[in-house]
Amino acid sequence: MLTRDVAVVGVGYSEVHRAGVHDVRTLTRDAALGAIAHAGLTPNDIDAIIEYQFGVGDAPMATGTQRLLGIADLAVFNDIMGSGPSGLASALDGVMAVASGACETALVYRTITRDAGHTGAVGPARTEAPGPMQFLSPYGYGGGIMMSIAMKMRRRITEYGGHQEDFGHIALNARRWAADNDRAVLRDLLTMDDYLASRFITEPLHMLDCDYPVNGACAAIITTAERARDLPGPTVLVDAMSFGTGSNPDWVFADDFVFGGTRTASDRLWSRTSLKPDDVDVALLYDGFTHITISWIEALGFCGIGEFGDWVDEGRTIGPGGSLPVNTNGGQLTEGRLHGLAFLTEAVLQLRGECGIRQVPDAKVAAVANAHGPQAGAMLLRRED
Repeated sequence: MLTRDVAVVGVGYSEVHRAGVHDVRTLTRDAALGAIAHAGLTPNDIDAIIEYQFGVGDAPMATGTQRLLGIADLAVFNDIMGSGPSGLASALDGVMAVASGACETALVYRTITRDAGHTGAVGPARTEAPGPMQFLSPYGYGGGIMMSIAMKMRRRITEYGGHQEDFGHIALNARRWAADNDRAVLRDLLTMDDYLASRFITEPLHMLDCDYPVNGACAAIITTAERARDLPGPTVLVDAMSFGTGSNPDWVFADDFVFGGTRTASDRLWSRTSLKPDDVDVALLYDGFTHITISWIEALGFCGIGEFGDWVDEGRTIGPGGSLPVNTNGGQLTEGRLHGLAFLTEAVLQLRGECGIRQVPDAKVAAVANAHGPQAGAMLLRRED
């Protein structure tokens, strides 16, 4: 589907912290320079910068990062705000820009801080229910993604016969992988009793179903496959990519309340490749909430709809040594909420064989999927031998 073959050639991270107030410029610069160095390039090789944020102050804008890196001019620049498949949106945009010939080498990044206020802010109470909230408030829905996710979890359990422990297996799996990831903020192993005993945010959503807000940044470098073959390290190609909103897109009023756009994005992804679900060696799937990861596993066809509980085999399927390792960096539940782009960077490291003790043996194909509800997106990556 892409006009030119595209590759991801470098990834970088800032330090990731839980506490304190951090300068988004420093976080972004560290991640960007790390990715550029990993690719074997210099800032002068970059002619496009694309980033995702929730709003001004959440992260440096593309032209601000241009100045930080001393880049003379940009052929493409974009600040994607609020919509799109969370942090992966910048990479999807970057792939399209390189594939179209609009630019040659794109830096994409996601920077996020706790004090920006978008991941746990407290606001004043409303005296009136505006817009769609007038139809929700009488039923006790106070707004916010957590209530929506809790209802989606309840709907999944009711419609498909699942259990609370299904979500727990995602949380426990994250800690198993995080134990071998030095970047992960949460590395202590969990038991199912630990998970079930964690406090409810809004039932049935437990605290351990939620990703972990941090201060940090990650970045990736995207260029043509032709150029990638002249750079250090194995070539990791973008085999296919897709977006999906689902029908009647909305976090509450969508026609498919459980899956949102994940199923249409998945169908579109597989229609654009000769690869099949069985070809995937490692899956990096959004875990802002454990419900989302399960939705992607089923939507992508790794198991049937409603079959996750049996397929996961008490967590053995998705853990170290399993038939489909999932979120080998520990995901956002443990590495910290870098808002989705870190799933792409981990996939690239896995396909390059650079993950050390958590390396999936001979990983050649990775699936990356991001976000949920009306803003889903996915990629297939493959290592060129």
